Amino acid sequence: LINRRSNRFRHQLYHHGIGGGGGDESTYEDHRYPFAGESNPDVTLGYVVVDRRTVLGEEENGDDEERMVYDSRSVGDEDGEEDRKDCARDSTSDVRQTTMGQQHAPTAAAARTTSPAALASAAARFNWSNVVWFHPPPDASEYLARVSWLPDGSACAQWQNRAQTTLQLIRMDVKNGCTSVLHTECSDVWINLHHMMKVLPRAIHPMECDAAGGGSSSSPLSLPDGSFSFLFASERTGYSHLYLYTYIAGHTKNSNNGGGEARLVRQISGGEWMVESIAGINMNHDVVYVTGTYDSPLERHLYALPLTNRFLLLQQQQARGEVSTVGDNEDVFIDGCGDATCGTTDSSVGVRRGLQQVMDTFRGGGESQRDDDDVTSATSSRSGHKQQQQYYSDFDTITTPLGPSDPIRLTIDPGMHTIVMDKACRVVVDTSSDLGRPTSSRVYALPVGGPFRRCVSMMEGTNGENSSNSAATTRAGLTLLFALYDAAYDEKMGSSPSLATNNTSNQYMVSTASIISNGALAAQSASSFAFPAPDILSFPTSDGTATLHAALYRPDPAVHGPGPYPLVCAVYGGPHVQRVNRSWSQCADMRAQRLCSMGFAVVKCDNRGSSRRGLEFEGAIRRRLGRLEVLDQVAAVRQLAMRGIADPTRVGIYGWSYGGYLAAMCLCRAPDVFHVAVAGAPVTSWDGYDTHYTERYMGLPHENQSGYRESAVFDHVPNMRGKLMIVHGLIDENVHFRHTARLINRLIAAGKDYDLLIFPDERHSPRRLRDRVYMEKRISDYFVRNLLGTSQVENQHRNGMNDCGNISGGVRPMAGHL
Repeated sequence: LINRRSNRFRHQLYHHGIGGGGGDESTYEDHRYPFAGESNPDVTLGYVVVDRRTVLGEEENGDDEERMVYDSRSVGDEDGEEDRKDCARDSTSDVRQTTMGQQHAPTAAAARTTSPAALASAAARFNWSNVVWFHPPPDASEYLARVSWLPDGSACAQWQNRAQTTLQLIRMDVKNGCTSVLHTECSDVWINLHHMMKVLPRAIHPMECDAAGGGSSSSPLSLPDGSFSFLFASERTGYSHLYLYTYIAGHTKNSNNGGGEARLVRQISGGEWMVESIAGINMNHDVVYVTGTYDSPLERHLYALPLTNRFLLLQQQQARGEVSTVGDNEDVFIDGCGDATCGTTDSSVGVRRGLQQVMDTFRGGGESQRDDDDVTSATSSRSGHKQQQQYYSDFDTITTPLGPSDPIRLTIDPGMHTIVMDKACRVVVDTSSDLGRPTSSRVYALPVGGPFRRCVSMMEGTNGENSSNSAATTRAGLTLLFALYDAAYDEKMGSSPSLATNNTSNQYMVSTASIISNGALAAQSASSFAFPAPDILSFPTSDGTATLHAALYRPDPAVHGPGPYPLVCAVYGGPHVQRVNRSWSQCADMRAQRLCSMGFAVVKCDNRGSSRRGLEFEGAIRRRLGRLEVLDQVAAVRQLAMRGIADPTRVGIYGWSYGGYLAAMCLCRAPDVFHVAVAGAPVTSWDGYDTHYTERYMGLPHENQSGYRESAVFDHVPNMRGKLMIVHGLIDENVHFRHTARLINRLIAAGKDYDLLIFPDERHSPRRLRDRVYMEKRISDYFVRNLLGTSQVENQHRNGMNDCGNISGGVRPMAGHL
C-alpha cells in the first residue's frame, strides 16, 4: 500500500511543557492531518511477492535446489504476462500493471554460487520490480477501507467515494492485474464500515436457497472452479443485516475483465434490529452465529441464524408431499432438488436418500472420493456435458429465495455479551455483565449438531402448519463448561461481606453448580455493591418521532432528601457510540457515581445520532450536527423536571470530544435549560476536524456552507449566559487545541466569561494518574460551586467530599467515562 502525501497535510503539535530551545525537534511533532474539504493523500494498492527466503535470505536444499528463489506464483511467469497483455488490451479495465525497472530472476545455477544474503537481495529486487499496481475504481476512488484474500487466490479491496455514500468491493487478480466489481453498496445517508465480510468454505448455488424447491430444472447445483460465496452486512433496509452472495467464476455479465458481480442469493437476517458481528459459521450445521440487538437495543446477545434455511426448505417440501416424514434416523424423499447427488434416476420420480446424505448434498457432496466421483458422473449424465456458458445463463434465472429468518437466542442472562468462538464453532467464551451484575467470563459448549438439528425431527406431525419463516420453535441453549472469572466474587469489587469473606474455592464451585442447575446466574442485588445501578428510562423525543433511552443516577434520599435535585447531564451523543445500555459499565461510571453521592442527580441520554438504533436514528443528524442532539438533551431534562426529580433552575452538563462539543452547544443553544457546562477537548468548528469523519456526517464544506456554519459553536456564543469551563490537552493529536483557541477568541469578542483548564503534556484525554485526579477534582468543584450554592459548597468542603482521597460510599478516586 503506497500513500503519496505532501507537506500540505502537515500539522505541528508543540510540547510547551518541556524544556529546551524553541528549535529543538524534541519540542514539536508533525502529524499528517487533512482537514475537512482539503485534499486527501493519493492511495494506490500494490501486490508484491514477499516470501520467507526473500526476507531471511535462507538457503534452499534438497529437491528445492533447482527452484527459482522467487515464489512460483510470482507475476513474472509467462501465463501471467499473457494475461496482463490481454488485460492491457481491454480499454474498459480500470487497473493496470506497472513495473519499477524490469529485473531478471536469479537462475538456479546462479543461486548455487551466490551467498544467501546476495541471493535474497537479488530476489527482493526482482519481486519489487514486478509489483502489480491496482488503481482505485472511478466510482469509489477516495478511501481504501479493507483488503482481504479470496479463496481463488485473488484479493478483495473495499473502496469508498469521498462522500462515503458508495462502497465497492473490487476483486483483484494479483497474477494479471485485472479487476472486477464484486458488489456495490449505495446509501442516501452514509455507509458505516464494518468487519462483516466472511468468505464461506464452499460456494453455495442459489437453488440451495430456492423457496420454490427446485427452480430451473436445467440449472446444475455444482459451480465452476473458482466460484465462491460470502456473507456481507448492509444497512440498505435501515438496519445492519447479513446477505449471502455467490460469485460465479468466469461469469462476465457486468464484468470488467476479471469476472462479473457476485449475485445476491439470500438475505440471512431482517427486521428492526441490528447484526453487530459474525461470531462463527458452521456450514455442516447450516448456521451463522451472530451478535446483535434482536431482543433490545440496550442488550447484546449471541444468536443463531440459518445459512441456507435448508431445514425450512425440507419442511415446505414435506408439506407439498415431496418429502416423507422426517426424523433424525429416517430417510427423506426429495423431488426436483436440482442436486446431482440425489441419484441418477429421473428427478420427477423422487429418490430415497438418508438424512445424512441429504445434508452432504447441501454441503456439496459426500466426504469420500467415491462420492465426489458419483457427483461428477451424475452431473454429466443429467446435464449432457453442458458448456460452461449454460452455468451462467442458468445462474441468471430468477428464483424465489427464502426470506430472512428469526434468530434463535443462545445467551440466557440479560445484559451485554461479548462473544469469542473457536473456528470449529464448538466452544464460546462469553464475557457479559448487566445492571447490578458485574463482569464475568464463562466458557460454554454450543449445541451438539447445531441449534437447528432438532428442527427436522420436529416437522413430524406439523402437516405443514408451521411453515412460516421462523428459524425454529425450539431453544437449543448453551451448556456451561466452567467459569473463567466472575467479578461478583472478587473482593476488589467491594461486594457484600458475605461474598467477600466466603470467597473460597468451595464457595466458587457451589456457585458454578448453581449456575448449571438454574441455567442462568442470578443477578447480585445492587445493594450488595458500592455502585448502585441507575434506572433505565424511556421517553419520546420532543417531536414524537423517536424513543430515547436514558440512565438516571438518583442521590440517596436518606442523605440528600426526596428532591428535586440539581441535575448534571453526562453526554457523548455522537455516531458510533452508545452510552446507555444494560451493562456493568453503567454502575462503574466513577464520575457519575461520585457526583450522585454528592447530591446531584446524573442522567445519560443517548440522543438521535447515537449508535445501535438503526441508520434512520443515527442518520437524523446528517448535515446539521449539534441541532437534534441538543433538542434531545433538552427533552431529557424536561422529562426529569416533570417527574419531580430534577430542579430545572440548576442544570449542568459535561462531555468529552463530541460530548465536549455538545456540552458547549447545549450551553449556547439552550441557555434557558443549561446553566453550567464542562467541555472537554471540544470540536468547536467542523472545518477543523479531519476529512473522513467530518465529511461522512456533514458533507464537503463548499457543498454545505450553511450546515457547517450552523453546526459550529461560534455563531451561538452570543446566546451563552451560563458558566463554561473548557478542558484541553495542548498536544491533543485528535481534536487539536486550535479548536479551543478559536472558541476563546469568539468568547472574548462576545464579552463572555469562561474558565480554562489546560494540561500541557496531555493528549486527547489525561492519561497520567495525577492529571486525572486533578481534573476530576476540578470538574466536581465546578459543579458544586455553580449548582449547589454557597452554603452547600462549604458543607462539602467541611465533610471532605471535595477531596479525591476521601469519598463516601466506598467509591474509589478514579475517573470514569470521559
